[in-house]
Amino acid sequence: MPANTFPRSVRKAHTPALALLLLLGLAEAAPARALVPTPGNTAAGHPLSEAGRPAGQESGPQGSAPPESGPQETEPPEAEPSEAEPQRECTTGTGPRQREVEGYLGLPVDGTQSPQDCAAIRDFQEREGVLPADGRASPATYRALYARWAAGHPEQLLADGHCPSERGRVACLDLTHQVMWLLKGHKVVVQAVPLRSGAPGYETRTGRFSIQRRVRDDYSTLYHQPMPFSQYFSGGQALHGTRKNIYSPPGSHGCVNLRHDDAERLWNWMRVGDTVRIWGRKPAE
Repeated sequence: MPANTFPRSVRKAHTPALALLLLLGLAEAAPARALVPTPGNTAAGHPLSEAGRPAGQESGPQGSAPPESGPQETEPPEAEPSEAEPQRECTTGTGPRQREVEGYLGLPVDGTQSPQDCAAIRDFQEREGVLPADGRASPATYRALYARWAAGHPEQLLADGHCPSERGRVACLDLTHQVMWLLKGHKVVVQAVPLRSGAPGYETRTGRFSIQRRVRDDYSTLYHQPMPFSQYFSGGQALHGTRKNIYSPPGSHGCVNLRHDDAERLWNWMRVGDTVRIWGRKPAE
């Protein structure tokens, strides 16, 4: 073969091959670019989208988690104020214990509901767990206020002739105001706490009793309710804890309900044989 024809044949042989390699390179690059979603054109059903909308750009706070791209997507969208905390209605009606509630809260005592009265009453109800927290001067609100007052005035409770001091420990239960406290000698050793006595038809018995038996983790097979820290004083009636709202009507089935922590505190202080004095009458709801 003539020597001067070798370079020419090489160029002719490599030209188609170079063109083919170039075309293959372009074909391989095209699919790689197609995997990158273009803004505003994400396919529906993509893991980062919902109904064709890129994740993190939903119109409300219920969307999928935002993708890890773009600083504007690192924080969840803010909820509307009405969704975060619905505005509570404030009652304009005068409650049945308006004057007493106004007096305990240090409000002007005129017996008539005002916006200022409602705001103060509602704040107290929310703190103490009185439901509904609507600012109404209800009997439950009055009882909660009385319990707070009684806890801070043990000397006035000692002056009450219904629960005189005795030897040993004495549990004093005032059903009229739905509170109880514990005496030892001439001293209040457990401050006044709210209680929930029997509903109409299931009244808690009144009189002088003594603790007959104690069951730390009891359960009512009749009413299918747990009875932690039960201390029985009259047949099936006992002092015991509850997880329910202590102010919820209409009342218990005869037992004396206490907040769980209060019932535990009383359990730690009392023993079998200790005195229980109960007087008064549960007020109407």
